[in-house]
Amino acid sequence: MHALTPKQNTRASRALLAFVGLAFASAALALTPISDDELARVQGRDGFAFNLRGFALQGPLTLRLGAADGSGLALSNFALSRSDDLAATFSDPYQLSLIKAPAVGMPDRVVLSEPLNLNGALSWQFAADLSLIDKNNSAAPNFNAGALLLQDLRSYGGSLSLAPSADPNEQGIAFGLGLRLDVGALLLRPRGRADTALFDSPGAAEQFSLRGIHLAAATADGQLGSSLWRIADLDRQPLLLNAISSPESGGFLHLNLAWPSQGQAPTGSLLIDNIAFKSDVGPSLDLGSSRIGSMQIQYLDIRLKTGP
Repeated sequence: MHALTPKQNTRASRALLAFVGLAFASAALALTPISDDELARVQGRDGFAFNLRGFALQGPLTLRLGAADGSGLALSNFALSRSDDLAATFSDPYQLSLIKAPAVGMPDRVVLSEPLNLNGALSWQFAADLSLIDKNNSAAPNFNAGALLLQDLRSYGGSLSLAPSADPNEQGIAFGLGLRLDVGALLLRPRGRADTALFDSPGAAEQFSLRGIHLAAATADGQLGSSLWRIADLDRQPLLLNAISSPESGGFLHLNLAWPSQGQAPTGSLLIDNIAFKSDVGPSLDLGSSRIGSMQIQYLDIRLKTGP
């Protein structure tokens, strides 16, 4: 490191003072009061688009879902990545938008729209170690159940919207959700991950597999359609998340969906190309395909304990 001469030091000090003065002057010019009339003309049409090119997440992250006694299920050592459609990196992005309420008395909403992914080039890969926790079994409180893999998950224009609850008597966050998915394979490997890029890895001696999972809205004749299955809808019936506390049950997170009696919940369709068990210590079993032509979620009530 070389010391500055007195002349150089003086010049540097003057340059620094000039820069600081310019910064304060710019800040003073930027902090201009805005009148109420100007604020009233602002419309909630803001948002931005983004992409996740080259996204990957890997590390010792652990997600636990458990009961009050500590027993439950744990997913750990996550590996999550996404392939890219280089030809549509900027023309088919994710979009986060602020949408004005469609009717008087309803709140504005935030909407996350996924890429349309028309050519199916965007696909997700996921892997995690699966553990079962039993605090009542002192001899074996933790059971290593192997690995859970999700291969080639493709979403086509899915959407997630959220807003404050429109009911003034019920606090919470309301969600809308629309899904259309294709999944290459959902795999459970009790002896570990093996090669996560292969549906049938030679290193996976045992495996339960669901291959070719397709989920979308159902057509009028109960077939798999090409549009989103609207599981929840902010305008008709939202999925509500709130916190509830009572002297009897303590505190818990409440997830609730109940479609109104005067309307029908949207129908979805599910197709699984193949269901199979593979084992090197017993017979392998191929159950073939399975299909649910039409299904609805009319009512859902989940309570997650938050206190002791």
